[in-house]
Amino acid sequence: MSEAVEELDTEACPACERANAVDARFCAGCGLQLMRDSEAPESLESVADPLIGRVIADRYKILTLLGRGGMGVVYKVEHVHIGKLMAVKLLHGELARDRDTVKRFRREAEAASRLSHPNTVQIFDFGRDQGLMYLVMEFLEGRDFGWLIQHEGPLAFTRVARICAQVCASTAEAHAKGVIHRDLKPENVMVIQGRERPDMVKVLDFGLAKLRHQDAGHSLTRAGSIIGTPYYMAPEHIRGDEVDPRADVYSMGAVMYKAVAGVPPFWASTPMGVLTKHLTDDLVPPSERSSRRDLPPEADAIIMRAMQREADDRYQHMDELRHDLSAYLASVGEEMSDSSLSFPVGASPVTSPSGRRMVVQVATRSDVDFYERRIKRKGWVGLLLFIMALAGLSAAGVWLYQHRPAETVTAAESEPNSTLDSANLLPRGVTLSGQIGRRQSIRAGDEDIYRIENPGGRRRPLTLEVTALPNIDMSVDIVKAGVETPVLIANSGGVGRAERVPNFPLNGSVYYLRVRERRMTGSMPTENISDRYSISWDYAEIADGDEEEINDSLELAGSIDPSGRVRGWIGWAGDIDIYCLTGSASNVVAVVDGVANLDLVLRVVDRRLSSSRKLDREGVGEGERSDPIESAVAGETCFEVSVDTTASAAARADAANAYVLRVEPSGPASEQGDAG
Repeated sequence: MSEAVEELDTEACPACERANAVDARFCAGCGLQLMRDSEAPESLESVADPLIGRVIADRYKILTLLGRGGMGVVYKVEHVHIGKLMAVKLLHGELARDRDTVKRFRREAEAASRLSHPNTVQIFDFGRDQGLMYLVMEFLEGRDFGWLIQHEGPLAFTRVARICAQVCASTAEAHAKGVIHRDLKPENVMVIQGRERPDMVKVLDFGLAKLRHQDAGHSLTRAGSIIGTPYYMAPEHIRGDEVDPRADVYSMGAVMYKAVAGVPPFWASTPMGVLTKHLTDDLVPPSERSSRRDLPPEADAIIMRAMQREADDRYQHMDELRHDLSAYLASVGEEMSDSSLSFPVGASPVTSPSGRRMVVQVATRSDVDFYERRIKRKGWVGLLLFIMALAGLSAAGVWLYQHRPAETVTAAESEPNSTLDSANLLPRGVTLSGQIGRRQSIRAGDEDIYRIENPGGRRRPLTLEVTALPNIDMSVDIVKAGVETPVLIANSGGVGRAERVPNFPLNGSVYYLRVRERRMTGSMPTENISDRYSISWDYAEIADGDEEEINDSLELAGSIDPSGRVRGWIGWAGDIDIYCLTGSASNVVAVVDGVANLDLVLRVVDRRLSSSRKLDREGVGEGERSDPIESAVAGETCFEVSVDTTASAAARADAANAYVLRVEPSGPASEQGDAG
C-alpha cells in the first residue's frame, strides 16, 4: 500500500499538512473538504491554497495567507457581517484532532480572550468548524521584533527599552489574570510603525505555547517543533518544573539580550545543546558580545538581573522590570507615560510596508462586542416578542397537529420574517408556504426564518424538506438558538431543485431554519413573487443499522462491525460519512452499493500508517469495492463514503436515496485501486 501512495502526485492538506492525492476532495486525515480548481477563486494565490475564499463559521471569509508557524496557519479574513478585517489562526491538524488538545485549546483561548491590555493582541472568537480549530484575533500590519533584529542588526538600548516596556505592560496584565505566556520570543512581538507613534507593540500567542509544550520531556524529543524557542526558555521551564510569571521575566531578558547583542544569550549546534547551556553556563554580559559600543551599563544590569538562573534572584514581577526600563528611558530624556507606551483603545494604526498610512476597516474589540450584543439582544427580544405575538399560532398549530394526524396542514408565512425576533413558528408536522420575494437591497435577498421546537431538548434526529423554486438555488441554514453559527447549511439541489435533510441530530430545545438563496458573489439577489415553496419538518425514524449524523471526521466517526452493514445518506453538498471498525478482522473488503444519480467514492483509511486508499473506479449510479484488507484493526481501519461531483451527470447529494456500506470476507483479488 505504501509504495502505491508514494508513486502518486500529492498535495498537503492546508489544515493538517497530510499528503492527499491531487484529485482527493476530502483530507484523509482531518476530513477537510479540499476545494477543486473549478471551485476556487481565479487568482493564482487562491488556486494554490484551497482555503482562500472559504467562509469559516459562517462569518469569517478567508482572504489571504499571512504566515505559518508551529501552531498553525494565519490568514487575513473579513467578518462578512461586520465588513471589517481580522486575522484567524487555524491550528495544525495534529493539534486539532487530539481531543485533549482541543479541550486545552478552548481553555487557554478563553483565558487569552479575557486579556484587554492595549499592547496585547485582542482575541475575538475561537471554536471549531469544518474540522478546523480556529482562533480569531485583531488584524495588524507590521513586522515582528525578530525581523527587525535580523534586518537592522543590534538595536540601541533606548529603542529596545521602549519596545520591551510595552511587552512588560502586556504580560503584567496577563499574569494578574493567571495567564503565563510561556513562549515569549521576538517572533511573538509585533512592532507597528504609526505616523505619530513609532514602535508600537502587540504581544501575540498568550497561553497557547502550553499546547505545544505539555512537559519538557515531550518538547525536547520534538526539536523541530520548538526551533527558536530554546534560546528564550527559563531554566525551570527546561527542567519541566511548574512555571510562574518569573519564567516570562527570564524570557523577556533573553529577548532583550538578542535585541542589543544581535545574538542569543546561549548558542549551540542543536536545540538540546542550547537548553543545556541555560542550565549550566554562566551568562556573558551582552555588552561583551554586541558590536555596538554605545550600550549603557543599565543594559547589562537590567538584562543580567532578568536572566538570573534562580527565579528568586530575578525581577519577581514584570512590573519591576518595566519600572527599571521606564527609569532608564526617563534618565535619557524619553520619559513615557502609560498612555504613550500603548495604543489608544480601538485605534490600532495600519501602515503599508512602505510606511504609507492605509485606510483599512480593521475590526476592534468594540466592533465585535457591539455585534455580539446586537445578536444576543435580537435573540432575547425575539423570544419575548415571539411568545407574545405567536402564542395563538403556536397553540393552534399544536392543536391541529394533535387532532388531525392524518392530514397535512398548509399555511403561509407571515412577512416580515427575516430576523430572529420576527421568525414564524413552524410546528412539527405542519407545512408552511413562503416566497423568496422582494430583495432587501441590491446585495441582500429575501430571507425567511422559522422557529422549531424540540421539547425537552433531547437528542432526536430531524428530517426537513423545502420544495423548489424554478429560478432559485435554495439553501437552508439550521441554527441552534443562542449560537450564531449554523450547525448545518443544506444546499445540494442547485437551481430549481428541492432541499432535503434526511437525518440531522437535534440536541437543544429551540432551533431556527433560515431559507434563502445561494448566489454567487457579485450577482444580484433573485426575486420570485409568483411561485411559492413549502417547508416542513418532523422527527426522522432511525432504524438499527442507519447512520447517525454528524460523522464527517475521524474523531466523530460512526461505527461498523467487521461483518456488518450500515445504511447512510449523502444528505447535503459536501457531506461525507466516516465509519470505523468496532472489531478487528482479517481478509475483508468494504463494499458500498450505488445510488442512482451519485458517483460514490469509497476511501479506506489506515490510521496506524497515516495513509488511505481511494476507490473511484465506477461511474454515476455504480457502487465501489475496496481491495482486500489483510489486517483490519478496530478503531484504526475506517471507511469514508463521499461523492465525486466532477463526474458527468453526478449530483452533489441525494437525501432521498440511501447507500449501503458493507464489510464482508474478501473474494477473488480485485485490481488495484487509486491511492490517496
